[in-house]
Amino acid sequence: MRGAVVLFFLCLSYSVFSQPSYLVEDNEKYTFSMICEDLKQLQINHAAFTNLDTIGFSEFGLPLLCLKISNESPFKKYPIFIAGNIHAREDYSSKFVMKFANLFLLSLENKDSTYKSANDLLKTFDFYLLPVANPDGLKIAHEDWEGIEKFKENVLQLKLVGKLSDWKANGLGVDLNSNFDDGNHLYKCSSISQEVPASEGYKGCFPAEAKETIALQNFIQRVQPILTLSFHTKGNVLFWGDCDTYEKYNGIDQWISWKVSQKTELKMTELSYNPISYGCGMENYIRVKTDYLAVCVELSPMTAKRDQHPDNQFNKLVWSKCEQLPIIYLEELLKCQEHWPIQLRNYLKK
Repeated sequence: MRGAVVLFFLCLSYSVFSQPSYLVEDNEKYTFSMICEDLKQLQINHAAFTNLDTIGFSEFGLPLLCLKISNESPFKKYPIFIAGNIHAREDYSSKFVMKFANLFLLSLENKDSTYKSANDLLKTFDFYLLPVANPDGLKIAHEDWEGIEKFKENVLQLKLVGKLSDWKANGLGVDLNSNFDDGNHLYKCSSISQEVPASEGYKGCFPAEAKETIALQNFIQRVQPILTLSFHTKGNVLFWGDCDTYEKYNGIDQWISWKVSQKTELKMTELSYNPISYGCGMENYIRVKTDYLAVCVELSPMTAKRDQHPDNQFNKLVWSKCEQLPIIYLEELLKCQEHWPIQLRNYLKK
């Protein structure tokens, strides 16, 4: 009898641990500590394809964890950068990056069929995924003070627009996506601009003031991704280009985003002409400083409030429409390779 019981538990264990490992919390609150744990587990579960690296630290000393998905290849490949949670309250974006990473890795191992072209794409691209670019802000928006308790008093003294759950800035009250050094810091001014550090609307005293911004700029300069997708969560739109950099791309930036919009129901914005509104975002910095493609992707419908939709609406409002979005961008990019501008065509020669 005892032998039968042992055999039963051995079979049960084999069954449990041999099943495809889906980790991501896509229905409830997905905290920074949960994301860190899942990133480490993804590296363990998919060791042949992953490397987890810290590309910098936040103002409060939290790591900016970046998961690289790649494989051994005798050939140089094109790096792709996918980032979420530059704005704290927009945690649909970190859910999206994590769910994409998890299912892409399972697809590589033929344990999931979401991304049928995963292995083919990995022959051409290396993926760098940063689910949380603003860990301090995410913890504040979640009112999760564990590990940052000593900063709580200072945070609560900053100007608060709305509720803590509406927090958009980093831990020192700087809007990271208005702090990149694209040459437009002097002009940048949004409808909610603040003159002092605040939960949203403060661009900082000078460009690249925030530690997170510095880390991201250094990472971008080191890796030189040919395509960056920066995920946010308001409006179901694609911010694909601005007048300062449009001429660099032979129109492929507009064409690819149009193809994506057709397949995801996200709308394309018009070309941005006013740096007062579009300047100092990460995508703008990349276009100006590297000449490579960068898109700001706004996931989920607009709301009348500052906060995003409830966590349990993520799959309905975001994933059902956009699960293939990164893949569509890459496949459309390859389809128009003969029209690539010179900086893309010469990338592998560097």
